Amino acid sequence: MMSNNSDMMGNNSETWRWVDEDPIEKLLRPSPGPEHPGAGSAAESLMAEGFAQFGRLQFEEAAGSYAAAVAAEPDHPTAHYDLGVCLEKLAQWKAAANSFRRALELDPGRWQALVGLGACLLHLEGGEQALACFEQALHSGAPPEPALLGKAVALQKLGRYEAAEEAYRELLEINPGSAEPLANLIALSAARKDAVKIGEYSRRLLRVHPQSKAALQGLATLAIWNGDRAAAIDYCTRLVEVDPDSFEGWFNLRFAQQRMSAPERAARSIA
Repeated sequence: MMSNNSDMMGNNSETWRWVDEDPIEKLLRPSPGPEHPGAGSAAESLMAEGFAQFGRLQFEEAAGSYAAAVAAEPDHPTAHYDLGVCLEKLAQWKAAANSFRRALELDPGRWQALVGLGACLLHLEGGEQALACFEQALHSGAPPEPALLGKAVALQKLGRYEAAEEAYRELLEINPGSAEPLANLIALSAARKDAVKIGEYSRRLLRVHPQSKAALQGLATLAIWNGDRAAAIDYCTRLVEVDPDSFEGWFNLRFAQQRMSAPERAARSIA
C-alpha cells in the first residue's frame, strides 16, 4: 500500500475508505417479519428461515432461502429486498442491484431499497447514479444517517470533496461519535494532502474509538510526512497490535525503524 512515493492511506484514498466493512451495507438488514397479506404462505415461511440464517451470519444459506421465496412469490417486494441485502453481504453487487431494483418496481416508496441500490452502484463504479439514489432516499423521508452517509461517500468518490466534507460534518452533528464519517474524512484529507485536517480528524476519532485503525493510520501518515520517527513507530506499533495482519502497519513500521534515521532523510524518502 505505501511506498516511497505514496502515503499509508492506500492507493484508493482518493475515492473513499470503508472501515472494517461497508458502512452503508452494515446498516441494511432483512425484514424481521411478515409484511405481506399472504402471511403464512410458502414465501413467508422461507423468508422467516432466511432471516434466522442471516442472524447466524449464514449469508449464502439465507440468500438461498430468499431466492426460493422470490421464486414462490415473484411479486413480493420484501423478498426481493431481503435477497438483495444477502447478495450484498456476499459482494454480488450486480445481482444485489437487480434485486433492489425489482423491490423498487414493486414498492417505489421503499427507501431501504434505494439505499441498498446506491451502495451497490458505488461498488459498480456508478458514482453519479449512486448519488441520485441516496438523494432520492433523503427526499423520500429515509432516516438521515444511511442515506446521508451514502451521499457523502458518493460525493467523495466523485472527487467533490468540499460537498462530501459538508455531508460528513452534518452526519457528525447527528452522531458525534460515529466512526465512519471521521474515518472517511481522514481519507479525504489525505487525498487533498491536508495535514492539518488529517491530524484533526484522526485525533478526534481516536478519542472516541481508541483502537481505530483509520485514526492510527492517519496519525502514522502524518508522523511520516513530518519526519517524526518516534511518533511514526509509536502509531505503527499500535496499529499492528490492533490488527496483526495489517500489511500497511508492518510495512510502515519497518520503514520508520530502518529508514527514518533523520527527519531530512525521511522527507527525501517520501517526497
